[in-house]
Amino acid sequence: MADVVLDEASENYKGLLIQYCQERGLQQPTYTEIQQGPPDTPRWQVTVSYGDHVHKTPEPVPGSKKFAHQIASQQVLAEINSRRESFLAGDTAGTISVPASQENGAPASVPLTVPMPVVSSALTIANERLTASQPSRYRTLTDAEFSEKLSKLTLQIVRSLLERAEKDKITLL
Repeated sequence: MADVVLDEASENYKGLLIQYCQERGLQQPTYTEIQQGPPDTPRWQVTVSYGDHVHKTPEPVPGSKKFAHQIASQQVLAEINSRRESFLAGDTAGTISVPASQENGAPASVPLTVPMPVVSSALTIANERLTASQPSRYRTLTDAEFSEKLSKLTLQIVRSLLERAEKDKITLL
C-alpha cells in the first residue's frame, strides 16, 4: 500500500464509482469492511460489490474507514479502465480476426483478418450510434448488454465495409 497515495485534495473515487454505476443503470456500490489491528491504528479489508462484480482490496488499508473506501474505489476504477484498455487494444499484430458471415447470417468457419484501424473506426462509429440513441445518463443497459450491442454493431459495420471494399475491388492495408 506504500505506493498508493491519497490525500484530502485527491479525486473522489467513491463518487466516481457511484457515477459509473448510475450511468449504467447499476445499483450503487456497496462496501463491507473488516477491521484489523488495534483501534488506534486500524487497517481495513474492504470488499466492494457493484453490478456483477466484487472487488476485495488485496491487503488491508491503514487509516480511516472513509480512506479505505476511497482506496478500494480507486482500485475498482483502475480494474474497469484496465478491462476497457484490454478490450480496445486488439491483438498485437495490428489486425483482428472477425468471423465471416454466411448467407444465413451464421458465422463461417474461416475468420477474416481486418486491419486494426478499420476495426477501431468501426468501433467508434458503433459507439457513437449507440450512445446517440440512448445517452449514458439515461442508459438502461448494463455494461454487459451495452458491450454485446457494441460488439455486434461493430462487427456488422466491419463486415459491411469489407463487402463493399471487395465489391469495389479495394484492398484494405
